[in-house]
Amino acid sequence: MKYSLFKFTRISVIFLCSIGFTSCASNESNGKTKSIPVSWSSGFTLPSMLASSDVSLNNISNLSELISAPWYADIDVRDTKSGESVFSSCADYFDKAESTTRTIRDGEMNAYLEFKIMCEATQLLINAQNSKESYLPNTILNNETPKLWPKIFALQISTKESMRIARDAELRTWADVTPITKVDVYSKTKSTYFHDEGYQEVEILGFGDSNNDGIEDVFIVVHDHLEGGDYFNIRLFVLSVNSSGIWELIKDL
Repeated sequence: MKYSLFKFTRISVIFLCSIGFTSCASNESNGKTKSIPVSWSSGFTLPSMLASSDVSLNNISNLSELISAPWYADIDVRDTKSGESVFSSCADYFDKAESTTRTIRDGEMNAYLEFKIMCEATQLLINAQNSKESYLPNTILNNETPKLWPKIFALQISTKESMRIARDAELRTWADVTPITKVDVYSKTKSTYFHDEGYQEVEILGFGDSNNDGIEDVFIVVHDHLEGGDYFNIRLFVLSVNSSGIWELIKDL
């Protein structure tokens, strides 16, 4: 049975790590050479966004089942490869979505963005390889994170602003663009960063080698909120740390 989008709120993902999801274990490598398996974490919420809880994620091979699994609600969209359409699974999204695809009803756009990012995240996890080594710190999200991560993480609400930030060589990190005024750390995998323009919820989605260089990457999901407005965006990033301890952007979606 599918539910109304208007009754849907962001579903708690506590159950993801409480029903036998063995891949929710934390990463503890940090520079040691070994085989580090692909894993997912609390930010990977697609299983909780499905119409049924029958899909079991006991190991990484089960991830492909999520692509065709029905969502909790159908979403009417436009500007797809076939014009107006109805998306009810990640398979529909991958088959028909364009970068310009939007929902027919404005009130469903946020839900569509959640589905879109989680579908892309699922594909990232499916395609990722086990890592041979990792330089990721044991604690990834903390007060210092905005001073280390690239400036693309900063809240950017327009193409013009994004271009200005990209061209400014003096702006190197997230904190250079939007100085952080407060940090709420909820766990090793989730934090919220506040600044004058709004706040950003940052959560670790998973780990794996996404670019076949043997080094472990971390998959990050960011929810952007504008203070005093209804602006909302969700973004997906792949980051890594090199042998010199420098954070590097691998991919952004």
